[in-house]
Amino acid sequence: MKSVRVIEIFKSWQGEGPNAGREAVFLRLALCNLRCSWCDTKYSWFGGTEMNVHDVYEVLMKTAGGVRHLVVTGGEPLLWSRELLQLLRFIRAQGFFVEVETNGTLRPGELVNYVDEFNVSPKLSNSGVSVRVRVNELAIRDFVMSGKAIFKFVVDKPGDVDEVLWFINKFGIPRDRVYLMSQCTTREECIAKDEGVTKPMAMKLGVNYTPRLHILMGFK
Repeated sequence: MKSVRVIEIFKSWQGEGPNAGREAVFLRLALCNLRCSWCDTKYSWFGGTEMNVHDVYEVLMKTAGGVRHLVVTGGEPLLWSRELLQLLRFIRAQGFFVEVETNGTLRPGELVNYVDEFNVSPKLSNSGVSVRVRVNELAIRDFVMSGKAIFKFVVDKPGDVDEVLWFINKFGIPRDRVYLMSQCTTREECIAKDEGVTKPMAMKLGVNYTPRLHILMGFK
């Protein structure tokens, strides 16, 4: 039985993207291949508790109760693609809607067959990460072609619009699959940036705006 390194398993509400406000059980896996300067889960870059896939499944089922929405996050979950394939076969058999959050730098491969929605968040230059590290064109094209991905961009300033447009045009991402989210860490900062940067940019581009409900409303 394969093993993964787990940071935490908990039940809460999805705070971002098209499923914002939906109750879900979260599986946060350790390790990440990027080092974004504003990352709000840096504690997931290292460590974690080693658990075999069967034990993870058991804890997920117990934590979920009657909830049948799983969000796999990190870190970067696709670093554990082989292990996730085994886990998601069990989870899907129990009627779960499976959402995987990823930075879009790793190709999804067979996971496409076991995931209902990829929440892909390609990083812009505001992340402080080199473009050669944060953009994998083959992976982005795989996600677009899957028809199962939404693309969530973290924006910080009005000038970020040019980079978002580059992604949309370069990879042919449908605008109804694009979400803009503010780079913020406090409720006050999120509200100010939502109104001053993110919402106006979303309206200008004809794409979606997503709040960060977990920050605005104070849940995990």
